[in-house]
Amino acid sequence: MSVLRQKLSDSLLTRNKTVRTLIMMAMLLFLAFGVTGLGVFTLMYSLSTMSAGHDSATSHGISSMSSSRLGGVAIVMSFLLLLIGIIVLSPSTLGAAVDAIFLPAWSTVFVCVILGASEDFKADLLSPYVRLAAKLLAFGIFFWITPSVVPDALGVPLLDGLFASPVLAWAICTLFCVGFINAFNMADGANGLVPGIATIAFGILFLEYGGPIEGALFFVCLIFLIFNVLSGWFFLGDAGSYGLGAALVCYGLQGVAQGDFSAGFMASLLSYPCVDFLVSIMRRARKGESPLRPDNGHLHNWLYGFYAPKFSSRVVSNSLAGLTISLCSSGVCLVIYLSGWLPIESNTWFGVFALQTALYLVVHSRLKNTQSVESPDTELGHFDPT
Repeated sequence: MSVLRQKLSDSLLTRNKTVRTLIMMAMLLFLAFGVTGLGVFTLMYSLSTMSAGHDSATSHGISSMSSSRLGGVAIVMSFLLLLIGIIVLSPSTLGAAVDAIFLPAWSTVFVCVILGASEDFKADLLSPYVRLAAKLLAFGIFFWITPSVVPDALGVPLLDGLFASPVLAWAICTLFCVGFINAFNMADGANGLVPGIATIAFGILFLEYGGPIEGALFFVCLIFLIFNVLSGWFFLGDAGSYGLGAALVCYGLQGVAQGDFSAGFMASLLSYPCVDFLVSIMRRARKGESPLRPDNGHLHNWLYGFYAPKFSSRVVSNSLAGLTISLCSSGVCLVIYLSGWLPIESNTWFGVFALQTALYLVVHSRLKNTQSVESPDTELGHFDPT
């Protein structure tokens, strides 16, 4: 009887905590963004309670509760609803943002979203190789029909020589885009990490271009970031990491090709997923393991292990790990950008990227040496190599 009373008491405490969290998030978003923010929050919460796309706490190691993989689906739905509202209220606003690249680029992004959503709703509905081939095909077609998106040069002598050949440039861009999307997906291992990077990146793109699409992407990513960090109930899933990764890489290449910003700036802005991906592949190769085999050696795992003993709540430790990385990588770029210390067209950003890479390696080594490799709290289960 006492055990039953304890279970009932624990259940009531959890329910009360959930209600308080919901009220706090709803009030915060309403005060910050009005009815629109509250509406997007309501949509996200509704999707997070669906049985479809739900994972148990044991299936993604640094989460302490059952969570939904439908965050990406929520972002896409919110984004489309905002665009519909813009079209209804001010058709000319969106029309000014549409150019010859618009349809091919966003078609490619939505192919990636659909591939990711198939995995979120039903695991292994499409094999990893089918998804990989589909992404290669989508980006291959995109760059073939819109060669203007392929940069003529990147500011790196060796690569610039390769980009002198249109066929090599096409192949490199196709492989890079698919690799980056996989890196973005692999990095989605802590609350606020990839959502934080995406929010900062789209915020900068909005400040640069001022278009409704960039504004809508920044808005929905920011609301998702707040939901993700405060609750821990919702993460991007494959639809979110594939879709946001595809959108960012398309914006990045087009911006570099047009001279809006340097390749070094984009490398610095998106440094964490790129560096973590390459380091992870090399780490596994040294062990004789498959480069795409998931492991517990990511920086966000080690950083979570650093925070976990200091806080009773795993959600707090999880969110602190993700926010620390997103703010210390993309956040540094935001500070430099807003302060005007470096022009975004400057190749000096490659130096910033080099410093970020060095910091990653130093912190990773330091944390690894002070923690047990076998720590069960650092295991990740929602990783998908494709």
